[in-house]
Amino acid sequence: MDDPGPSSTYYRSFASTADGPIHPPSPPQSPLLTPSLPPHQREADLYALLNLPREASESQIRERYRTLVTTFHPDRQKNQHDRLIAHERFTEIQRAYEILTDDNKRMIYDLFGEEGLKTSWELGPKNKSKEELRSYFIQQANHKKILELENLVKSKSEIELVLDSRAVFLPKSFWKDPSIVSHDPISRLGRVRPGRSIIKHSFEVPLKDNLQVSIEGQALSRNGKGGSNILGTIKYQFSPRLWIEFSSSALQPRVGRLKGTYTVDEDQYITWNIVQQTLGNPPQVGVTYGRRLYSDSTGFISYESGSYSLGSWGSESPLSVPSSLSVGVTTTRRNGTGWTVQTTAGLGASRLAADWSTKIPGGLKLKFGAEVGLSSSPALFINADGKLTDNTRGGVLLQCEIGGGIIMKLKFNRLGQRISIPILLSERLSPTILFCSTVLPSITYLGAYRYIILPNKKKRLRERINELREENKDFILQKKHEALDAVSLMEREVEKKIRTERERNGLIIVSAHYGSSSSFTSRGIKQSEKEDEEEIIDVTIPVQALVQDSKLYIPGGKGKFNIIGFWDPCIGENKSLRVRYLFRGKLHEVTVGDTISLRAPVKGMCLLCYFTYARKKEADLLE
Repeated sequence: MDDPGPSSTYYRSFASTADGPIHPPSPPQSPLLTPSLPPHQREADLYALLNLPREASESQIRERYRTLVTTFHPDRQKNQHDRLIAHERFTEIQRAYEILTDDNKRMIYDLFGEEGLKTSWELGPKNKSKEELRSYFIQQANHKKILELENLVKSKSEIELVLDSRAVFLPKSFWKDPSIVSHDPISRLGRVRPGRSIIKHSFEVPLKDNLQVSIEGQALSRNGKGGSNILGTIKYQFSPRLWIEFSSSALQPRVGRLKGTYTVDEDQYITWNIVQQTLGNPPQVGVTYGRRLYSDSTGFISYESGSYSLGSWGSESPLSVPSSLSVGVTTTRRNGTGWTVQTTAGLGASRLAADWSTKIPGGLKLKFGAEVGLSSSPALFINADGKLTDNTRGGVLLQCEIGGGIIMKLKFNRLGQRISIPILLSERLSPTILFCSTVLPSITYLGAYRYIILPNKKKRLRERINELREENKDFILQKKHEALDAVSLMEREVEKKIRTERERNGLIIVSAHYGSSSSFTSRGIKQSEKEDEEEIIDVTIPVQALVQDSKLYIPGGKGKFNIIGFWDPCIGENKSLRVRYLFRGKLHEVTVGDTISLRAPVKGMCLLCYFTYARKKEADLLE
């Protein structure tokens, strides 16, 4: 039983691979789904160390290196203590400079980070272009990955058990003699009867970088009778634009299927689905053309040929499947919300379907949908799913049809092993059953989330943060001392810079603080509840040192604790940087997230506008 809704149908039309051609992407996981801690890297980022963006040119790297050398070169220090401090920092700066000005080393670092620099690479000719080098290193990494995973087989299984519980909700009046049947809750539950059961198991083996083979076994049982089949699938990627998938059953009934996706460009794609059910009929063909309308919206048009005949081929077949034409629009946003609308026209298949997805507190994703057809009753569904543990997801799907019945489906998924239990609740639309299966669970969940889940989540998060701080106590102390030593070396050069900026009525940093985002409020900086915890640090001098020609620029993408003179006072928590500065005699203030870039002053944008923009961008990234 596939999940309902036009959005699910839309994504099933693509060749099933995570590495296939580009199509409207699924949104990334929201922080609400996994209350995990932000990653913390022990090794300094070389670009952040030099305060440069990743796309910095070689001339920008050399210019920044010369600027830092004037402050941290050991020969420029006045005493032996400062020389020792400067020597350590200068060594880091020089290493970053040497790596980022070497095309080969920089390419390896950009692709694989510090770990790549520790690996021995068999370099090809040194006269390769950057694109050739990038392609070469990617091939090397893929080859290494294949060697590590060549014996790994991706195994998946799916179990579906349909339960008929319609007798559980029958009223006493249904029975001619109610006294012969027990009606207590336990007895009612005993009326549940198993119906159809399906078991699927498959394994997938990569034969080459662009070739995968999977074998799936299927078994079905219903009312003591059943059958089985074996399905083989070959997935092949001809190019980054073209991916196909061919599958066929080995036993009767033999069904062959060919699916493919071709990406015309970054805004257009074509998918096709060809199904051959019997040799007595021509194959049924489905084709979809999609085009990106906006950054997060895609329009698509699909044609299903249904059954047809070519001359005498298929003219005497009893198979009759009507053709149809569908037009729709789907939208997927980065925060996990989205909607899909699809209209279908065809003989016996004309209908209008729509669904909408959103997130609710507790990390649950809700999906609502409806369908109205000319030859069928209106149908509604509600789907809720979320993360139960690190590797387990669960969900509940409720479907009802006006004039029809109500079905509830329980779903569990752990590391590719799926269990689904469709439960037939009623053969008619019952307000009582509908209320008990929607409103009551919703109220129960909201109460449990407010008084149990959320407090426990905050407690576990705080405990994990405390553990992380305890584990990294020595590391934090070491980085703090290194930062304070670096600040002491900056003071003299910063004083000169302030005098220069004051003379030109330029950019002067009044104050700069870095630390836990929760400590920054509209009224100021909130002090830590524990006196021995330092959640906010003063980084006024390091930020002023970054000012060049009355301009301040801090690239985004990396945590700011990598900047010289910074350190991480609250490992495991979201952090922000608040800067107050004078520019041409006027006081400004801006607060940005840890990985958001900062520019000051901002041309053509008032302080309030920039503040609002920075906070909105930070919120978008957190979502």
